[in-house]
Amino acid sequence: MMIPDEKIAEVRERAGIVEVISDYIPLKKSGANFQGLCPFHGEKTPSFNVNPARGIFHCFGCGVGGNAVTFVMKMEGISFPEAVKLLAKRVGVEIEERLPSPSEVKRKNERGELLAIVSLAAEYYSALLAKGIDGAAARSYLAGRGVGEGLFAPYRLGSASEKWDGLANFFKQKGVSLENVEKLGLIKRKSGGGYFDLFRNRLMFTIADVHGQPVGFGGRVLDNSLPKYINSPESPLYLKSDVLFGVDLAKQAMREERAAIIVEGYFDHLALYRHGIRNVVATCGTALTKGHLQLIRRYAEKIYLLFDSDSAGRKATLRAMELLLSEQVPCFVIEMAEGDDPDSYLEKHTAADFLELLKSSRPALDYYLRELIAKEDTGSVTGKMAVVDQFRPFLLKLADPLERDLYLKELSRLLAVDIKTLGAPERTASASAGKNDSSKIRATLADSLVALLFRYPEIASEFRQFGTEAHLPDELKKCAAIIIDAAAKGEKVEPTELIEASGSTSNSFAAILMDDSHLEAIDPFKALKDYRRALEKDALKMSDAKSLRRELLQLEYDSPRYVEILEKLNSLRNVKSQLL
Repeated sequence: MMIPDEKIAEVRERAGIVEVISDYIPLKKSGANFQGLCPFHGEKTPSFNVNPARGIFHCFGCGVGGNAVTFVMKMEGISFPEAVKLLAKRVGVEIEERLPSPSEVKRKNERGELLAIVSLAAEYYSALLAKGIDGAAARSYLAGRGVGEGLFAPYRLGSASEKWDGLANFFKQKGVSLENVEKLGLIKRKSGGGYFDLFRNRLMFTIADVHGQPVGFGGRVLDNSLPKYINSPESPLYLKSDVLFGVDLAKQAMREERAAIIVEGYFDHLALYRHGIRNVVATCGTALTKGHLQLIRRYAEKIYLLFDSDSAGRKATLRAMELLLSEQVPCFVIEMAEGDDPDSYLEKHTAADFLELLKSSRPALDYYLRELIAKEDTGSVTGKMAVVDQFRPFLLKLADPLERDLYLKELSRLLAVDIKTLGAPERTASASAGKNDSSKIRATLADSLVALLFRYPEIASEFRQFGTEAHLPDELKKCAAIIIDAAAKGEKVEPTELIEASGSTSNSFAAILMDDSHLEAIDPFKALKDYRRALEKDALKMSDAKSLRRELLQLEYDSPRYVEILEKLNSLRNVKSQLL
C-alpha cells in the first residue's frame, strides 16, 4: 500500500518542523528563522537554518536541506514512507494507504525475494557455525582468537561448508529460485550445468544495512591460503560504496558519542566491539567513499581513522583524510605501534588503554604533516620543497582561515623556513570566485529573480513572455520552469523541490528562500523589469568584447574582418546604452 499525496501533505503541514528538529538538536531563534549546529557535518558555528513558515531547513555548511520528512529520513536512516508514518503517528494523522501500481508491486516483491534469500543464507551459515560438523574448524579458529560462542548470534557470525554446492543444495531443498541466488553472487553457474558456492570453508561475516537487514557477506579463510578475504559481489542489494560493515550495531553508539571510528577489517571491528567499543564501522574491502560518509553523517559529527600501521594502512589513511577534509568533516588519526592493528593491540591492552589512545589521537592534517616530515629529507632544499608541495593542497581544503594560518606557521617552524616565503594560503574556491566578481553578481541577481517568481507567481506569464529564463544559470532555469508550470495549473510549489532542483551549489538561492523578507511590499512586475534589465546589462559585460578588441589589434585596418569587428563592437555599445 502506498501513502496518498494528500496525506503526505497533511503530515507535512501538521508536523511543525521546528518541533520535529528540536527533538534531535537544540535550536535558537534568529530573526524569522531558527539556527543550530548541523547534525550532518561537524561545525563549531551554527550554519543550520530552519524556516518554520515554509517548513524547510537548510545547512549553509554542507548544503543539505529539505522538510520535516526528509530530516527524519536522514536522522533515522529510514525510507520516505517510514518517515511519513513516524511523523503521522506523532501528529495524529491516520494513514490510509493506496494500492501500489503493478510495477511498484513487482519491484517490491523482487527486492523482498532477494532480501529473504540473503537472510536464509545468513541462517544457513550461522547454523553451521553453531552446531554443524562443517563449522568445527571455524569454531576452533574463533576460539583461538579469543572469540567466544556468546558473540556468534549477536554478531551474526557463520561458517561456509567445504562442500562445493552446500549452499546451492540448501536453497534447492527450500524450493528457492537458484537464478535469484545467482543474482546475489552467492552461487555461480557451472559450465556443464548446475551451480557451485562462492564461499567455501570460510568464516562468514554478515554484512547488513543500517536497519540490520543482511545484504551480503564477507568470508575469511581458516588457513594461510589466498585470497584471505572475499566479499559478496555487488548486487541489487549490496553496493560497496554505500554499505559499511557494522553500521547497524554502531548507529546508537555513534549518536551518543557523536563520533565514529572507521577501521579496515572485520576482525578489527570485532575486537573493538567485544571490548565494549561500539561506535565503530568497517569498510568492506574498498576505500572510504562519499556514500559511506553520507551514511556516517546521519549519526556522527567527527570521525576517527584507525587503519593498519603498515604502508597500505597509511595510504588508506591519507585517501580517507583527503575526502574528509574536502567535505569539511573533523577527522582524527588513532596511531598504533608499527605492526599493530586494533585486534593485536587489544590482545595486549585493555579497553581503557584504547580509550586513552583515542583521546591522544591527532587531527588528520597534523598527522599528515608529521608523516611528510618523517618521509622527506628536510635537511635539504629539495626535501623542504617536497613537503610544502605535498602539504599545500590539503592546507587549501581547510575552511577556517585561522586554522589554515596556524598550520602554515607550524609548517614554517618545522621546516625552519620564513613564513613569508611560504605565501598566504588562499582556498581555491575563494580565489576562483574572486577572479570573477561579475559571475558572482550575476548569480545573486538570478537567485533573487527566481525567488521573486516563487513569491509572486502572478508574474509567471510576463516572466516567460520576455524570455527571462535565457539569462539564468541552468539549475535556476529548472526552478523557474517548475514555478511557471505550477502557476499555469494553479498549483503550489514546495520550497524543498526548488532547493533540490537548484543543485548543491545553490546556497545563495537557498538563503533567499529561507528569508525573502526583502521582497515584501514591492511591485513584483516592476521588480521583474529591474532584475531583467540588470541581468541583461551584466550579460553584455560578460560578452566577448575584450577578445574582439584583442583580435582587432592584430588585423590590417582595411581587412573585411576588421570592419566586421568594428560593427559588432558598435552594436554592443548601442544595446548597452539603451539599457542604461
